[in-house]
Amino acid sequence: MDFNDILKYSHDLSVNNNRTWFHENHTRYEKVRKDFLGFLDMLRFAISKESPEIAKSVMYMEPKDWMYRIAKDMRFHKNGPPYNPAFRAYISPDRKSWKPNGYYIHLFPASTIFGTGLWCSSTAQMNSVRAYISKNYSELEMLLKKSKITITGDKMKTVPRGFSADDPAAEYLKMRNWQMMFYIPDEDIDTFEDFCILLRGYVRAMEPLRMFLMKAASYVDSNRPEFEW
Repeated sequence: MDFNDILKYSHDLSVNNNRTWFHENHTRYEKVRKDFLGFLDMLRFAISKESPEIAKSVMYMEPKDWMYRIAKDMRFHKNGPPYNPAFRAYISPDRKSWKPNGYYIHLFPASTIFGTGLWCSSTAQMNSVRAYISKNYSELEMLLKKSKITITGDKMKTVPRGFSADDPAAEYLKMRNWQMMFYIPDEDIDTFEDFCILLRGYVRAMEPLRMFLMKAASYVDSNRPEFEW
């Protein structure tokens, strides 16, 4: 099996993003959806080989539990196209959790990405993560150097109130989210088996940093009151 049909369908939907075309091609959608779910079933094993912690949670789940709907919620997109043409999934025990307990795949021609990260849902959560990063920055620095991975994310212009601008971790304290994403060219997306091998290598590199962020997500600093800016 390969990704040709999935990528071709995603492209065609992106240029025909309307309900008439979608329903006229519904049989085609059902086929590529089935293929994508088959790929996710294989991908969970590749991830689990590098992340025993995730394996405990996802091995007995259904791949459909990780896949995002292709239809948009039109309450929030009243004037936009009705479908998201990318095939997306978050392999996690809880797709709606803010904690970094899974891996995200976004499959679309010329813009496929795979990675993990931490997206907080409140300022208090962000501050707890920042406090952990500040306290354990030497470990983070070592993990980044060893993995050669760059953490990216939305940033504030200055270090938030309650933290020092002179902190060695200042650039990470400015972040509102912490992401590790690999952008994958179409020529590297071939058979399901080969793609899973490629993604397994990425998981191997990211997993120590993902675990660091997991600890940061659960950290409670009893010496620091919660605050807003």
